[in-house]
Amino acid sequence: MSHDYPDPIETEVMGFAVMVDEALGHLTVTHDGSLTWDQLQGIKCAVWGNEARAVEVYPASADVVNNGQFRHLWLLGEDDFCPDLLGHAAPRLTLERRFNTAWDAANG
Repeated sequence: MSHDYPDPIETEVMGFAVMVDEALGHLTVTHDGSLTWDQLQGIKCAVWGNEARAVEVYPASADVVNNGQFRHLWLLGEDDFCPDLLGHAAPRLTLERRFNTAWDAANG
């Protein structure tokens, strides 16, 4: 990497090889095909904490890069959207939300 970009950290978490790129907010887990959702959640919590939110991306078929047994998590920032299925988060006041509210009010 560049001298001003920190190298990813390679470590072991819950018995899995993990590489963490803190600058990018990217976590890579190497596994043998048996990694469960609970284990991936546990690794996420061990690396970024229990309150961290992260996503795993499933790209369009044409964009898939599958060159090994890896799982990738991307850390979300506090202002990044994440579905709140339990209704714990306060509604975010975004441009889209303000526009839709104004549009709905104007068009009755």
